[in-house]
Amino acid sequence: MDFSKTFISIRTRSVLQIYDLAILVCVEYFKPLVGLLAIGAFPFVLLDCWLIGWLATDYQNFRYFYWVMFLLVVSQAQIATTFMTHYLGQAMFFGRPKISTTIKDVLRIGFYFHWLHGGVRMVIPVLICCFFLSQSMELGSEGQYVYLFLFLPALVLLGLAFRVFRPFVSEILLLEKTPLRSNDENVVCFNRRSKSLHFRRGAGDGFIGQSLASFLFGLFLGLAIDSGLLQLDKILNIQANSEWSYASWYWLIALWLSVGFLCVARFLFYIDTRIRQEGWGVELRMRSESRRINEMVI
Repeated sequence: MDFSKTFISIRTRSVLQIYDLAILVCVEYFKPLVGLLAIGAFPFVLLDCWLIGWLATDYQNFRYFYWVMFLLVVSQAQIATTFMTHYLGQAMFFGRPKISTTIKDVLRIGFYFHWLHGGVRMVIPVLICCFFLSQSMELGSEGQYVYLFLFLPALVLLGLAFRVFRPFVSEILLLEKTPLRSNDENVVCFNRRSKSLHFRRGAGDGFIGQSLASFLFGLFLGLAIDSGLLQLDKILNIQANSEWSYASWYWLIALWLSVGFLCVARFLFYIDTRIRQEGWGVELRMRSESRRINEMVI
């Protein structure tokens, strides 16, 4: 395999160029990426609908559905796009990898990966908080506002803080496949790799800027998709022919499509970070040349 030949040219890019490239990648790999997004998001959609789906049918609390669902999707975004991240990493060198291979590899991920996202990045605590929120709202307790506007946002923000300063944990574990720990200082284990990538001088400011840009872009994209779906519904009179309101489903679809796009952008930010900090393009050329020489010798 020629490591120097990738489906994305190895060079530094600005933030706007990365988002522009993310659009092209989404178009090129639309079907596999949408399929893998659906596979990753489906369990969370079922769980979220079980926890707070009743808010969408409750006239008095309907407005809270949008807020709580937004917080849930933000919390679950990175772990739900694990399949997409793995696929993009393979597509970088292999062009069009098999979806079945991606699914098998991701299902073999160790416990630490799930603990890091589910526990440290607050996915599970947020779900537990939503459970208690649902209980308090069903009982008509005034404590529901404490969950809605204090506990739940605080847990989501805490999880986001870990993601802002260590945004590429998924890529390190999924794509670089570093061992979790090692007593040998010459071995690049997960903690050493994460520190070298995330805590170089000036890296923190760049990650904050990337995260803020991604949040704002994703929010506006989600609102735009939701507005487009509502407008399409109005044109086609879909809602008029049904007794159920589809507005909540449009919001859910809009949020997850935005998450999928931001996953592609995050992967490209990861590539860009490696190019800027480590001269990744030179490393790939050297690895490719070394492989070629070894094949000639053999």
